[in-house]
Amino acid sequence: MDPLARRKMIAHVQVERQRLLPEHEEATRTTIEMLRASTSSVDDPRLVPCLNLAHLLGTRNTYGDDRLMALALSVANWATTAINDLAHHTGRTPQQILDQYETDVIADQEDLA
Repeated sequence: MDPLARRKMIAHVQVERQRLLPEHEEATRTTIEMLRASTSSVDDPRLVPCLNLAHLLGTRNTYGDDRLMALALSVANWATTAINDLAHHTGRTPQQILDQYETDVIADQEDLA
């Protein structure tokens, strides 16, 4: 990416981050609520995607795309932190954790084929 395009992209991201900042607190609360619901359903993991999708659709339908974008950013931030914490506690790098997840997903797809 050329330097001018990179500067424009960074500027755009900074503007969007500032614009979404007022949604941050509620997005964090919604993330916690969504994770509580999802993690309490580990006995039936097929429910997890449905519960998460219900939260995402509910957020979009009730509050609009900006709140949904803030929620997506919150979830991505939580996932990044969780991966880094797991890596730290298991003595692996974050890339090794992600490689293992990727390998597991590929293996699951091959089992379904």
